[in-house]
Amino acid sequence: MANEVRTLIAVALALGGTTWLACGDSGQTTTGTGGASATGSGGMGPGAGGDLTVTVGVGGGNGGGIEGCDPQTFVLQQSPAPQVYLVIDRSGSMSDPGATMGLTKWDELNAATDTALTQYESTIDFGLMMYPTGDECATEGPQVLFGPKNKTPIVGALQGTVPAGGTPTAAALNNAAASLTALGDPEAPKFVILATDGGPNCNYFLDASNDCSCTYAQAPYCCTSYPFSCVFGSSCLDDQGTLDVIASLGTQGIGTFVIGLPGTTEYEGLLNAMAIAGGHPQMGGTTDYYAVTDQSSLLTALQTIAVSVISCQIHLDMAPQVPDGVSVFIDGQEVPRDKTKTNGWDYTDDTYLTIELYGMACNELQNGDEHQLTATFECTVE
Repeated sequence: MANEVRTLIAVALALGGTTWLACGDSGQTTTGTGGASATGSGGMGPGAGGDLTVTVGVGGGNGGGIEGCDPQTFVLQQSPAPQVYLVIDRSGSMSDPGATMGLTKWDELNAATDTALTQYESTIDFGLMMYPTGDECATEGPQVLFGPKNKTPIVGALQGTVPAGGTPTAAALNNAAASLTALGDPEAPKFVILATDGGPNCNYFLDASNDCSCTYAQAPYCCTSYPFSCVFGSSCLDDQGTLDVIASLGTQGIGTFVIGLPGTTEYEGLLNAMAIAGGHPQMGGTTDYYAVTDQSSLLTALQTIAVSVISCQIHLDMAPQVPDGVSVFIDGQEVPRDKTKTNGWDYTDDTYLTIELYGMACNELQNGDEHQLTATFECTVE
């Protein structure tokens, strides 16, 4: 019999949800819903960032499939969901009036965070690290461990908190990084999103000399008088210490985004340096950090950052038998292949092991909604 090409529905992956679709070994399409994993004869259905393994092209007879097409197993694997800590400054100044009449800066931060998490909690594993945890400089936590679908505990923790204390930024970043390093998926991208309304302080071990760079800090929360209580005149900006911590996060594979809330204008030079050290400065803005003025601009910053951490790469367990015979669909709509890598999909290299989406297709995957990405593969039948 002459060779011919048969198209097989090989794999399907639900992005940002638990719906799964697989071509089972009977040649029938099987659908279902479940938790982090759901198994059937065709493979495993993932939650966000999971794997889907499907065997296709099995022999004829009661086993089903397409007769004469050798069995092939493809794995369509979304890059693991990003693991992200929101490192939130809850110092006393966050109770100052916000841009909206009747709301404080803390109220506006709560509202913007609620909206952003509603949009992206299915595609990003968020956690929460508020600082300080007391009414001075103590820093413990995180308060909410990173994980999927974390909007409710994070918003609940924020709403149940009253701003107080200083700004121990370096300690908070260290705590978030320790949690990501110890508990995170080694393959998952890791980030912290720092949102602060002031300069970092609360480092007891700073040298309160004439060179102290914090000329505008308010006592008693900017401390260098360890082991004694903080006193006026012992105020220093923990600038270099915080930059050192952010650089250390980078060596651990943890990127840092910096959001400057209202009140940070006088710290602009330092926050710019922090954003650059974190490896993710704002692109196209007037500052390297995300300088926000109100609830709306804070939400925009959070959305922009969320989009930037969601990958548009899909990994294959093995190269397709006919690389040019692959078709990709989002929610049933075909995405054209675009070898210019502008608007569509293409392989990242000639190993044919990674598919990347570009332009509008990538934007669609990054919008926070649940999507189903499917692919068909051709195989040669002899």
